[in-house]
Amino acid sequence: MQYQLCDKSTPANCATQSVTITVAGNIAPVADTGSATSGTPSTPVANVAANDVVNGAPATLGATGNATVAPVGTWPTGITLDPATGAVSTDATVQPGTYTVQYQLCDKSTPANCATQSVTITVAGNIAPVADTGSATSGTPSTPVANVAANDTVNGVPATLGATGNATVAPVGTWPTGITLDPATGAVATDATVQPGTYTVQYQLCDKSTPANCATQSATVTVGASILPVADSGRAFSAVASTPIANVAANDVVNGSPATLGATGNATVAPSGTWPAGITLDPATGAVNVAATVPAGTYTLTYQLCDKSTPANCQTQTATVVIDEAMGGIAGSVYSDLNVNQLRDGNEPPRVSWIVEVLLNGQLVATTTTDLQGNYQVNNLLQGAGYEVRFRNPENNVVYGMIKNISVGAATVVVDQNQPIDPSGVIFNSVTRAPVIGATAIMVDANGVQLPASCFIDASQRTQLTGPTGEYRFDIVPGGAPQCPASETVYRIVVTPPAGFAPDSSVLLPLPGPFDPTGLASPVRISPLPSPAATGDVPFYLTFRLAPGDPDVVYNHIALDPFLTRAPLLVTKTSPKRSASTGDLVPYEITVRNTENAQRAGVNVVDILPPGMKYVAGSASINGVASEPVIAGRELSWNGQVIPANATVRYNLVLVVGAGVTDGEKVNTGLARQANNASVISNRGTAVVSIVPSAVFDCSELIGKVFEDRNRNGYQDEGEPGVPGVRLATVNGQLITTDSYGRYHIACAAVPDARIGSNFVLKVDTRTLPLEWEVTTDNPRSIRLTRGKMGELNFGVAPPELGTIPATRKQGGE
Repeated sequence: MQYQLCDKSTPANCATQSVTITVAGNIAPVADTGSATSGTPSTPVANVAANDVVNGAPATLGATGNATVAPVGTWPTGITLDPATGAVSTDATVQPGTYTVQYQLCDKSTPANCATQSVTITVAGNIAPVADTGSATSGTPSTPVANVAANDTVNGVPATLGATGNATVAPVGTWPTGITLDPATGAVATDATVQPGTYTVQYQLCDKSTPANCATQSATVTVGASILPVADSGRAFSAVASTPIANVAANDVVNGSPATLGATGNATVAPSGTWPAGITLDPATGAVNVAATVPAGTYTLTYQLCDKSTPANCQTQTATVVIDEAMGGIAGSVYSDLNVNQLRDGNEPPRVSWIVEVLLNGQLVATTTTDLQGNYQVNNLLQGAGYEVRFRNPENNVVYGMIKNISVGAATVVVDQNQPIDPSGVIFNSVTRAPVIGATAIMVDANGVQLPASCFIDASQRTQLTGPTGEYRFDIVPGGAPQCPASETVYRIVVTPPAGFAPDSSVLLPLPGPFDPTGLASPVRISPLPSPAATGDVPFYLTFRLAPGDPDVVYNHIALDPFLTRAPLLVTKTSPKRSASTGDLVPYEITVRNTENAQRAGVNVVDILPPGMKYVAGSASINGVASEPVIAGRELSWNGQVIPANATVRYNLVLVVGAGVTDGEKVNTGLARQANNASVISNRGTAVVSIVPSAVFDCSELIGKVFEDRNRNGYQDEGEPGVPGVRLATVNGQLITTDSYGRYHIACAAVPDARIGSNFVLKVDTRTLPLEWEVTTDNPRSIRLTRGKMGELNFGVAPPELGTIPATRKQGGE
C-alpha cells in the first residue's frame, strides 16, 4: 500500500511512500493420544490433524486440504504416520509400553509455516490363553494336557515357558488332590489316586516381561474309570468235583488297584449270560467250581467285573475251563526255592514258562510249560508206574532237575510234583550286578579236560549258554565216566564270556579253592541269596573238591568284568623329607588312586626300597590303620588289596638310613601289581631323598689364627699377638673375620671324601690388613681335611721391614 505526506501550509507540496504489512498464519496443532494391543496391527490415532487448526480453520489433509503432516525425529520401529491421512498405526511387532512421538503440522499455502506437537500411544499386552482339554485313566499316572500354554499367545506370538520363554503359568484357586500343574512345562498331570470324573481347573497365563499382565483360562480333565479284567483259564477232570479257577478277579485291576472282592473289596463279579449246569461262579470269592457231573469238554464262560463304587461301570471277560476225561495226570509247580528248604513258601516266586517233560520208561510222552503261577498239569496219562518228570530252563534248554518213580492212577491227578529251583549260581556283571546273557559255562577235570555228557544228569548241562537270568547249573553223576569217578576229585568251572566281557574279574575275585563241601548241611550256599548282592563283596569259587554223597553247592555266583581292559591305577610316592643323613628316619606315603567306577580287587601294593635303607618294623599303616607289609629283600608289599571305585588308599611307612649309605639322591619307588599274575597295573610313583653328610659325624671343623709374625718365621712365637678384624675367604666365597684375638673358626668347613679326604683352601684378604702389612706365610694356604676331624690353619702377617716404608708414611702399620 502507498500513502502521501503533504505540507499543511502548502498543501500542494506532497510526497508518496509505501507501507508493507505481513500477516502470519495461525498453526495450532493439538496433542493426540491413542491405544493399541501388542501382537495386533492397529490405528490407535485415526488422524493427528483432526483436532488441529490452520489459520483459524480446521486442518485438513489431502489434495484439497489446507495442511500437511510429517513425523519429527526417529519413530520406534513398527509405529508409522501416514502423511496422506494423518493416521498413526502400530504393527504386530510393537511390544507393550507407552510411546511418545513428535509430528509437524504445516500451512499448505506457506509450507515454511509449521508447528510441532506430540502423540502418545499406549500399547497394551495381548494375553490370549485358550481353553484346554485332556483325558486320563484312573489308577494310572498320566499327563492329560501336555502344555496348557501350547495353544496360547502372548503379544501376538506363541506363548513359551521356561528360562528363555515369554510367559509363565500358574494354577488359579484350589486344584483337586492328585491333579497338578508344572509351571516349568505347562503340563497338567494326574496321579493314580484321581478317581473317575470330569475336573475343570483354572490357570493363569502372564506376560513374563510385564508379570502383572495376566489372563485366566480353564483346563478340563476327564478321568475315566479303569476296569481291566484279564481272561482266566483252568483245567479239571470229569467225574471229579473241583475248582479249576480259584478267583477270576485275582489278576484283574480296578482303577489302578488289584481287584478285590467281599465286604471291603473294590469290585464285584457276576456270571454273564447262561453258564452250563454244574459250573458256577461264587460272587463272594470269584471261584469257578465244577461239579463231578459236568462232562469232559472245553467251556468258555463269561463274567462281568464291576467297580463297586460305581456299579454301572463294568467290563466283561472270559474264563475258560477245560475238563479232561477221567484219566490220570501229574501236576505241580516250579518255583525259586529262596531259602533252599525244598518247600514252597509264600514269598517264593514262580518260574513261569518252564518246560516240563513227562517220560514213561525213558520215552517222552508229554510236554507242557508252567503258567503265571509256576504251576503245570499234564493230563490224559495212562495209569501205571515208571513215570518221570524233567524240568528245563527255557532260557537255555538245560535240565535243572527231575522227579523219578511216579505212579499214575485212573481218574486221579498226582499232585505236588514240585521242582524247587536252587541254581548252582548266576553269572553276573561285576559292576552292575546284572545277569550276563550269552556266557558259556562248562566244567573240566583236574587236567582241564571238559567233562563228557555222561557225567551229568542230562546232556544239556555239558555246555550251557546263559539267558536273561544268567543262571547255570551242574549236577554231576559220580562214576558216569572216568573224568567223573566215584571218588573224591577236583573239578573246575570255566566261563567263556560274551563279547565285551573279560574272562577274569579284577573287580570281584574268586575265593582260593578248591572248595570242599564234605560234612556240611545240604544244600551248601556260597552266597546267602539266589542273586548276587547289589553291593559289597560276592564270594564265589571256581574249583571244587567233590565226592559221592557230598551236599549240593548252590548260589555260587560268578563275576565277569564288563570291559576288556582297565585304566591303570595312579600311584604317587611322597616324603616330607627332602634330605637325610645316616641314622635318620624318613617317612613315606604311597597313594593308590582308582579313577574308575568299579573297585579293583586282588592288588599287590609294592614299595621298592633304595639300597641301604631299611623298613622300621611296626611303622606301616593303611588309611591310618596299622598293617605290616610282607618283606622280600628290598620289596615291601601289601597283598590282596581292594582299591574302591573312585577312591584313594594311603599306605604309610618309615625307613631308616643305614650306615655306609653313600651320599646322593635315593629313589624310593611305589607301584601296583595284579595279584594273580604279578603284572604291573599302575605307573611307578617315586620319591627322591638326598643323602647328605651328618653335621655331627661327617663334617670337618677348621680353626686357626692370623698373628703378627714379628720375626717373619711363619710361626707364632711367644709374644706374637693375634691380629683382629682380618677377613679370610674360601674358594666357594665364604668370608670369615678374625675375632679380637685374631682367631677364626669355620664350622663344617667341608665334608671330605670318606676314603681319601679332601683339600681345603683358605686365603687372607690383604685389603683388610693394617696399611702396608703383608702375609709372611703362603697365601692362599691349603690343608688336607679328614671326615669327622678338626684341622688348623694359621696365617702370619707383619708390617713392612724398616727401610721399605715411604717417608711420608708412619711405621708400625698405624
